[in-house]
Amino acid sequence: MAKSAQATKTAREAYCPHCFLLVDQNVAPDWPEQPTRCPHCRLLIGPGRGRPTPEANPGARGSAAGVFAHQAKRDDGDDNASKDDVREAICRVAEELGSRPERLLMVDYQQRASGDDSLPTLSEVFSAFGSWKRARREAAA
Repeated sequence: MAKSAQATKTAREAYCPHCFLLVDQNVAPDWPEQPTRCPHCRLLIGPGRGRPTPEANPGARGSAAGVFAHQAKRDDGDDNASKDDVREAICRVAEELGSRPERLLMVDYQQRASGDDSLPTLSEVFSAFGSWKRARREAAA
């Protein structure tokens, strides 16, 4: 087998073992080679500790949500999205994921918002509504 074909066959996506969000693509199975900081939850991923799938045990994604909420509440971003912008963004992400707005997980929203500058950040969501639950509830109404 040619070297490039073999490399393509073993390359995969890498997910954070803490928040289970996508961190990198086309990586070796033992990713990362060196400790790497997750861009989402900011926790350190040890060598070879990346996960090949976003699947997590029940409750694991809730731990990541706590990290995101804490970070968003402490962030002093200058951007201020309106309540209407936040409600619209939550509805849009929920629809894209095939979910109802009141059931949308914060980590799923964070994953989309980290790659889409048109969506309000979690900091802006917390600034507008004070909590993720309140923002989801209002988006669903």
